[in-house]
Amino acid sequence: VTENNRLKKKVNELEMRVEDMEQYSRCNCLEIQGIPVTPAEDVLGIVKEVGKALDVQISDAMVDACHRLGRQTGDNPPGIIVKFVRRFDKEELLKKRRVKRTLSTRHIGRSDDRPIYVNESLSPARRRLYAMARRVQKEKDFKFLVIA
Repeated sequence: VTENNRLKKKVNELEMRVEDMEQYSRCNCLEIQGIPVTPAEDVLGIVKEVGKALDVQISDAMVDACHRLGRQTGDNPPGIIVKFVRRFDKEELLKKRRVKRTLSTRHIGRSDDRPIYVNESLSPARRRLYAMARRVQKEKDFKFLVIA
């Protein structure tokens, strides 16, 4: 094996390890999409309202950090990322979200009726992989797509 090939293999291994660590660093995080921005909004308050709509009591102590993500893209408002102190709390919110079939801004006291999405926070590489899998799911008419 040439030195160049050995180095390429090592770089590939290191890139995979960095990707795994980046995804692991998101293990307590959720992303909430679909909630329009309001002036002087309280993002933690919004997270608590989403929890309340899903029958999950979210206290200040349960949330390590939460904030809006980036800029608005088209008609979609920037999402909210929530980092929970404990993975259990994140999993509880996700579990309740899966049970409740529809969640909209109406459920958190807004006058509009836009769908709210609550999902795992994915690293950029895994987000691209998920997007490709969703395309295949639609093309092949698969009923389910599971992220593990």
